[in-house]
Amino acid sequence: MFGWQEYKMEINFRNSNIGCYQIVEIDGHSQKYIMDTSTLTPKRYCWGLLPQNITVDMTELDKKNASFETKSKTLFGTSTIAIMVQPIVKIGYDMLRNLFVNYEISQQIFIKIVLYFISMLISYFVIWNSLRRAHKIAAERLPKESKKVRLTLRTTKRRELTGYIFLFLNLACLLFFLMLNNGEEGAILVINGIISLALYLSVWTMPPIGFSYRNKFLTFEKIEEL
Repeated sequence: MFGWQEYKMEINFRNSNIGCYQIVEIDGHSQKYIMDTSTLTPKRYCWGLLPQNITVDMTELDKKNASFETKSKTLFGTSTIAIMVQPIVKIGYDMLRNLFVNYEISQQIFIKIVLYFISMLISYFVIWNSLRRAHKIAAERLPKESKKVRLTLRTTKRRELTGYIFLFLNLACLLFFLMLNNGEEGAILVINGIISLALYLSVWTMPPIGFSYRNKFLTFEKIEEL
């Protein structure tokens, strides 16, 4: 265990070029780590509960290691990505609309509910696969002898409720989905799948640890070597 819990630490969290990883710099640039946000424990913290502490695993980086740094200029802007995604969303919507109309699924509540949860399940597997790929890429970039450490953060009285925002939107989608019976349910399934992606990201693979620390939801407790 390091003796860093004995004085106030200056910790800076920055996004990396791998979604579920953040770059962590301690006391300026004296120590540099790559943090796997998906290792946050316990997960109930993301649902507004307040364990005394949470932990997250990190790997020490050489100060000159820039393999996780984000580029100043991105290849695709937000508007470009939105334009690229639109045809995919439109195709998915058209397919689902035809499915609901041709097979009269709008009148079959049980099948509708099954399809609704299938849309959430598909999003789950998309996130699961992306997380597995992210871990593989990170492992290839890190030297095998890299030091592993565990960061412990103490919770305050402020609760992290981001997950409930997306869960509420999921439930709202379910309500509209059950009310519709004209084939437009396909649009709700597409929207629900996108919201489910955001839900899994916020409570599983990319919980907002850096945001919570900067806004005093969390305070530094200790760092210990694994």
